[in-house]
Amino acid sequence: RTPKRVGMATARACFPTPVAVPASPGRCFRGKRFVTVTRASNHDESPILVPPDAFQDVHGVNVTPERKAALALGNLFTMAATRVILDQFTGTRHRSPVYNKMVDFLAKEPLRDGNEWLSKLLRAEDYDLRQTALRIIETRRVFAETEFNWEICTRVATEETEEDTLEITKAFLMASLQGGGEEGRSEQPAGGSSW
Repeated sequence: RTPKRVGMATARACFPTPVAVPASPGRCFRGKRFVTVTRASNHDESPILVPPDAFQDVHGVNVTPERKAALALGNLFTMAATRVILDQFTGTRHRSPVYNKMVDFLAKEPLRDGNEWLSKLLRAEDYDLRQTALRIIETRRVFAETEFNWEICTRVATEETEEDTLEITKAFLMASLQGGGEEGRSEQPAGGSSW
């Protein structure tokens, strides 16, 4: 069964490389997860197999692309929650003394890995910092569950990928028309795609 494409017929028609990725999360093939793409040259389908060691977490453990994206979002949620709490500390009339403590902590411990950073904050000697860590953890949970718009995130990521692909295709075709693609075309074997 042919999977749904993501509306890139224009790019497929004029760019002889895999450009259309189905919107479905993928199928299983011999125990491996994959999606298929349609080649512009002959419309056959080939699996996209992401090597197990293509992505790793901070501990060097292999993770899937989806897990890698989830880890990045987790860090984003931690940063957003921290910013929310810092903004609450400023108040409308006066700034909480904890604000300066948090700024000093961030200067010493930059927020790169959200969970690791929170663990350090929870182990801080200062009671206010430990309480702040708990507030950030709860704010992060609520933000991820109720405030972050997952639908917009998915749509924007898909649309921007499609737009970027079309822009790259357009630039390639323009360069080809102006003679800039002669060398690249001469390397293509007879019959179309080299994939």
